[in-house]
Amino acid sequence: MSIVAGLAGALAVVPGLSLAEPSPTAAQEIDLLIQRVESMTTRTFIRNGNESSADEAARHLRDKYGYFRSEIRTAEDFIRLCGTRSEMTKKPYLVKTGSTVQPSAEVLTEELHHIRRPKQ
Repeated sequence: MSIVAGLAGALAVVPGLSLAEPSPTAAQEIDLLIQRVESMTTRTFIRNGNESSADEAARHLRDKYGYFRSEIRTAEDFIRLCGTRSEMTKKPYLVKTGSTVQPSAEVLTEELHHIRRPKQ
């Protein structure tokens, strides 16, 4: 067994050790993204063809974030892993505003740009 494989195997069994974690800045951006989704009460969120409220969508994002947290380093990782599509069906998540439907990744990326925009 190579040294690298042995080390990787040893690290895999250490409880609570994560090979990746969001930076404090990324964690704050992710929290703000989820809060922004929760506040989008005039929009409808569509997952696997089923419509849900902003509260339900935010709760789902929090659940997926908990599941994928060890693979997330940036807010972009969060969007890609948690806010883009269903892991089961591979169908994209959608956001409906009035008669306009957009992929959720676009909406989340736009919101992330607003979060990162310098305050004036």
